[in-house]
Amino acid sequence: MKKLFILTLLLGVLAACGSGGTNETDSSEKQTKVSSSVETSSSKKKSELKEVDFQLEGTKYKVKILDNWEVLQDEEFAFSASDEETTDGLMIYGLKKTDVDGFDTFKNKIREQITSTEEFQINEETVKEEPYQTTHYKGVLYDLTGNSEGMNGKVRFYILETETDYVVINMIGLPSFFERNSEVVDEMLNSFVVV
Repeated sequence: MKKLFILTLLLGVLAACGSGGTNETDSSEKQTKVSSSVETSSSKKKSELKEVDFQLEGTKYKVKILDNWEVLQDEEFAFSASDEETTDGLMIYGLKKTDVDGFDTFKNKIREQITSTEEFQINEETVKEEPYQTTHYKGVLYDLTGNSEGMNGKVRFYILETETDYVVINMIGLPSFFERNSEVVDEMLNSFVVV
């Protein structure tokens, strides 16, 4: 169950905003691009999405990410990508269903791991749990806000059940990233599917 403890590392990633150290992984990036309209404060701007393939516990998946995000190599996650210039990013990890005693057990273990660290202080009043449904999978969303070195950060844990796995899709960023990109975030999550 070592993978369940990577949450601490995730929160450390948020705390280390912009510390660099990116390497490409074996994930493949396809040149499929999808335009989505993203509203900015003064005008509309197009965000391009690219499709990437990766493996989680031996199962092949694909997901769309922002074109300006770089795929990272990280031993703790099945897939990881982020914008090198901001704190915005996505990490995917999980376990085979046969390795866990049901979805509720997996969900509760993830929830137990959501704690403040020295680097990231969670505002407990902001922690929300609600059912979540993508185009392909159902699950639950944990949404929370915290603070690291005076900067507010938002972390979303989309805990999903696929045919063979229990999966966590973590998205991190400044609260404004989620406010202005809500449709793009939904499109990315809806694109997550077994290949």
